[in-house]
Amino acid sequence: MLKTEGLRESDAEFMIAIGKMDGAEAYLLKRADQLDGNHYGNLLSLAEAMESENRFLVTSLIFRSLLISILDRGYTKAYPNGIRYLKKLDKLSVVITDWKDFNSHEAFKEQILEAHGRKRSFWSKYEVKK
Repeated sequence: MLKTEGLRESDAEFMIAIGKMDGAEAYLLKRADQLDGNHYGNLLSLAEAMESENRFLVTSLIFRSLLISILDRGYTKAYPNGIRYLKKLDKLSVVITDWKDFNSHEAFKEQILEAHGRKRSFWSKYEVKK
C-alpha cells in the first residue's frame, strides 16, 4: 500500500483498523493532493480517526478537501457543513506547529477567499457564527 502512488481511502482505513496510525498518517500526507472532498463519507471517518490520535496536520488537510469540495460546487445546502469545517480548521491551526510543505492556515484561507470570496452567503454565515 505504501509503495503505490494513488490514494485509496480504504487503504488508510485498513491501516487505522490494524492500529498502524503512523503508516496511515504518512500514507495520507504523501497523497494529500489526491484527497477528494466529494468522498465525504470516507474522509469524515478518516478525519475523526486522525484527530482522535492527535494527528492534526493530516486532519486539517482532510477538512480542507471537504471544504473546497463544497465551495467549488457552490452547494449552498452544504454551506453549514463547510462553515463547520472552516471553524474546525481555525481551531486546528492553533495546535499545528509544523505545516511541513503545506500552506499555513492563513495562506489557505487567503486562497479560498480569493477563489470563493464572492460566495457572500457562505462568508456572512461564517462571520456571524464565528
